[in-house]
Amino acid sequence: MTQKISECPRCGKMIYSHAAMCPYCKKKTGFPPAESVAAQSRETLRQSERPQEYHAATPQPQTVQHDAQQAQQAQPRRQIKMPFEVSRKYSEVTSKYSKANIAKGVVIALLALAVIGLFLAVQMQNRKQLRLASTVDHGTKDIIDSMANEVSLSGYVIAKFPERSRHCMYYLQDGRMYEFDALTRDSKEMDLAALNSQALVNYEGSGILQANISPDESYIMIVASRNSSNTECGLYQMDTKTKAIAVLDRGKVTFDNGEYTVESGGRMARYDQEGTKLAGLTIEEAEALPKPQPKTEKKEATEETHEREEPRVRVTEQIQPKVDVVKQPTVPTEIKISPKIAPVTPKKED
Repeated sequence: MTQKISECPRCGKMIYSHAAMCPYCKKKTGFPPAESVAAQSRETLRQSERPQEYHAATPQPQTVQHDAQQAQQAQPRRQIKMPFEVSRKYSEVTSKYSKANIAKGVVIALLALAVIGLFLAVQMQNRKQLRLASTVDHGTKDIIDSMANEVSLSGYVIAKFPERSRHCMYYLQDGRMYEFDALTRDSKEMDLAALNSQALVNYEGSGILQANISPDESYIMIVASRNSSNTECGLYQMDTKTKAIAVLDRGKVTFDNGEYTVESGGRMARYDQEGTKLAGLTIEEAEALPKPQPKTEKKEATEETHEREEPRVRVTEQIQPKVDVVKQPTVPTEIKISPKIAPVTPKKED
């Protein structure tokens, strides 16, 4: 027979349903003993065997076990209580850090709002200035157009800027480059050497041969003669906003298919319409390369080696052995015959 188990109303452990004392917390459980439950069950069995009488339904008495379960459910769960000192310190620390975090968050939010506001103000100001600068003044445009009609008779127009920021026009005439100001209605010659000392132009020859505006209208590409015979030309780049001159290359310059080709000294370089180098070496890069050594240097080097070897040969020639290793025999030149010995003459046979 299986034992019934129930939850202890004191500690919440599962124990025997009829235990008078909890084995875990050692406290009384209030459960009914097993004998009373058995007697109650026998009484209910006898009543069920008796003939039943039909009468009005009366509420059935609740069992003790059911009352104990309801009491257990009604009893609140035990909560772990922290000591007073620990809880006080914990609350102080959490409140301190929470206040500090709130203060930091507020400061960061204010700084972020200030930075965003400053950025928006700068952007609005720049946009306003750009709008005013890029706005075309119709009066300025009419003045520039009328001047362009006059220039087209003896020269050609390089670029027109009717905006309020530049309000000018560049044109080429008789090998010289001019800038026309629409506000003052005055034309002045562009002195490239004054803007950059290396941007030389020989006006005794052909002067400025060609000038073209870049597709984005940011630069003017200038091809100018650097000597009277036009054998060497310069490729210059002028900024239309700052009027700064940059020397890109020197040599024989040709413009074809939207590209500038510069040749000199066996090297070649190509540039696009904005002055960006596409391929090749500039004259400065070519001059910076190491030059091959001439053959005369090798001859001089061999002569120096011969001169260094000659003293060694002379020293060996001066060294001679002091003692003769092999003695040569001496041969007498004359044979002497003593006078006492007479020479023997052979006898003749008869």
